[in-house]
Amino acid sequence: MTTDLSRYVPEGVTWIRAAVSCIPLVGGALDHLIFDKADAIRLKNLETAIQAISDQVNAAGEDSIDKSWFESTEALATFKIMSDKVSYESSPAKVDAIGRIVAACGNKAHSADPEKISVVEHLSRLSAVQIKLLSVIAGIAPTQKKISTGSLEQTAVAIWLSDIVSALRAGPQFWSGTLTIDQELEVLESFNTIRRVQLMGPSEAAYVITAIGKRAAGYVRTAGL
Repeated sequence: MTTDLSRYVPEGVTWIRAAVSCIPLVGGALDHLIFDKADAIRLKNLETAIQAISDQVNAAGEDSIDKSWFESTEALATFKIMSDKVSYESSPAKVDAIGRIVAACGNKAHSADPEKISVVEHLSRLSAVQIKLLSVIAGIAPTQKKISTGSLEQTAVAIWLSDIVSALRAGPQFWSGTLTIDQELEVLESFNTIRRVQLMGPSEAAYVITAIGKRAAGYVRTAGL
């Protein structure tokens, strides 16, 4: 006779909750967060993102919105990405930004762009501060400088660190506390949003915006970020 052992095995979620609760010092708090508060957090973030879409569409106006895009499978895929990215995002500013960027996908300036899903994926990896920083950098015109060292000379056309700092100082300020600019620029580099120009000798840092960075910046500007 075969004995059904399944009734003696704890249900999956029950077993996981028991294991989490056994974590020393923080188990009870973590259990409450994961199993009691998670759904409320996810729904609140989705509500915030949807409100951001609504605000952005209203601000853009009827003439700028491609209504047919919002009925497309591409829109559905974009909304699915948004849902996944914002569900447990801890920054309200980023949730709002991603919602506005999704709304920008339905703007006539971008609705025919076949790369919009890649843009949303790309921007969703950045923080709200980094998205704003990209917007600032994209608004700076590259300039030409000559770098000389000994008998060698190099000419570079780039966005220079001093110009980025000047633009940030001119405001408005979009960060709280201290902005560690070199660290934020390194993050943008790591995500291939900007690229540092290789210069000879001990010279000022200089950058160019990559192809995906330029495309992403266009959506950021349309979203008013």
